Amino acid sequence: MSSSLHLLADIRQSSERRPFSVLQLAEPLLNTNSVSATDDAYLVYEQVFISAIDERQIELAKALLLLLRKRFPASLRVKRLYGMINEAVGHPDEAQSIYTEMLATDPTNVLASKRLIALLKAAGHTDEAVAQLAAYLDTHSNDFEAWLELAHLYMRNHRLAQAAFCLEEVILQQPANHYFHLCYAELCYSMGRLDLALKEYLRVVELSTDNLRAFYGVKLVADRIRELRARSKKDPTLCIDDAPQPATLDRLAQLATERLVAIYSRANQVTKTTAELWLSS
Repeated sequence: MSSSLHLLADIRQSSERRPFSVLQLAEPLLNTNSVSATDDAYLVYEQVFISAIDERQIELAKALLLLLRKRFPASLRVKRLYGMINEAVGHPDEAQSIYTEMLATDPTNVLASKRLIALLKAAGHTDEAVAQLAAYLDTHSNDFEAWLELAHLYMRNHRLAQAAFCLEEVILQQPANHYFHLCYAELCYSMGRLDLALKEYLRVVELSTDNLRAFYGVKLVADRIRELRARSKKDPTLCIDDAPQPATLDRLAQLATERLVAIYSRANQVTKTTAELWLSS
C-alpha cells in the first residue's frame, strides 16, 4: 500500500497525465478502503477522479465525486470536478454554467478559467475562447502557456499580428526555448517581416545546433530577400531596409545549404536526393 501511495504522490508532483497507471495503482487501495486512513486521502480521490474521467470510467468518477462533495460541500475545487464530469457525460452547457458561476464568485480562479477556455475551444466557439483567455491573461500575465494557446487561437483565425504579439510575450518569459523562437520566426516569415524572421531563425540555430527547420528558414529568407532586392530596382516598394548586406546574405545562404547537406547526408538515399535537388534549384 505504501509504495502505491508514494507512486501516486510522485505522479501528482510531476503533473504527469498517466490515467491508466493511476487507476492501476489506486484499484487495490480503493477496493480495500486503504486510502481513507491516509493524510492524502482526498488528494488521491481527486487524482483518481480525473484519471477515471480520462479513461471513461464514469461510474468510478461519480462515486469519488460523492465522497469529495460530502467532505467539502462548499469547495470550488470540488465544484470544478462536477463541471468536468458534466463535460465527460456530454452536458457542456451545464459545465459552462458551473464554470461561469465559479468565476462570478472568484474571478481569479485559475482552474475554472482554464476549464471554461478548454470547453469553449472544444465546442468551436473560438471568439469566446479568445475573449475568455484574454481576460484570464489580464490577471495571470506570467502564464506563458496561456499566451501560447492564445497565439494558436489567433493563428487559427488568421489574426497573425495578434498572434505575433502573444509569441513575443512567450519569448520574454522563455527566452532560451528554441521552439518558441522558431514559431515566431515562421510567423514573421508568413507576415512578410523577413528581416525579423531571419534574426529569429539565426537565434534558433544559436540555441539548437543543426535544427533542420531553422536552417531551411535561413535559406528561404535569404533567398527571398535577395529576390526582392533584385526586383526593387524596378519597384522601390519591395526594398527591405533592415535586411543584411548582399554579401552577408550570400554567406548565410551558403552556410545554411552546407549544414542542410551535412544533416541530410545521414538520411536514406531517397530523402537525401530529394533534399539535394531542392537545395540546388
